[in-house]
Amino acid sequence: MLESDRDRCARPRRPYSTFKLANALIAVDAGVLDGPDAAMTWDQKAVPDSPHFLASWRKPHTLRSGIAVSAVPYFRTLALQLGPERMRAGLAKLDYGNRDTSGGLDTFWLSGGLRISAAQQLAFVEALARGKLAVSARAQETVREISLLQRAAGAALHGKTGSGPIEDAPGSLVWQVGWIARDGAVLPYACWMEVRTGTLDAARAARDRRLRETLDALGVFPKP
Repeated sequence: MLESDRDRCARPRRPYSTFKLANALIAVDAGVLDGPDAAMTWDQKAVPDSPHFLASWRKPHTLRSGIAVSAVPYFRTLALQLGPERMRAGLAKLDYGNRDTSGGLDTFWLSGGLRISAAQQLAFVEALARGKLAVSARAQETVREISLLQRAAGAALHGKTGSGPIEDAPGSLVWQVGWIARDGAVLPYACWMEVRTGTLDAARAARDRRLRETLDALGVFPKP
């Protein structure tokens, strides 16, 4: 395993929208959604519209399209549909981070108590890629399918991004976690950066550049 900084990779941080992988796994495992193209709902009474919501979030979504645009109000509604007991049980099955749902059932991964380290993210996505999580095979197959980002030269890049404020300093925390499937092998990754200055969009662009540079340097996923 390659690590840029072992101590910092062991420090728990908010997962932000990378948690949508776990949210989807728990929902399919619990039978709330039945597959990649299951229709999602947005309860606008429980999750009111907000000026910062993207136009792409306001469209109708399936699980596949919702995760592709990271549709926050739909996944917040999904968490409420699951309810606290099924959510806590799902987090325990997945052994996801510190399993802390404090701060609101529909916001605990965005502004509440949930924390996960890069090392834990790596173990989680590797288990998902290999079908080794303690949820149904159907749930894992579904999330592997919807997490596909790109294919190139026989390799497949899977992943989910996430971003939000750094908790203890100015700036942005940006994630992308996932794996590369190539020639029968699984190569998991957990990319994160703390960008102290500039906009969130600039931080996301910096993350994308760093990940692309790393994949190129390792020669594990060709440019499409």
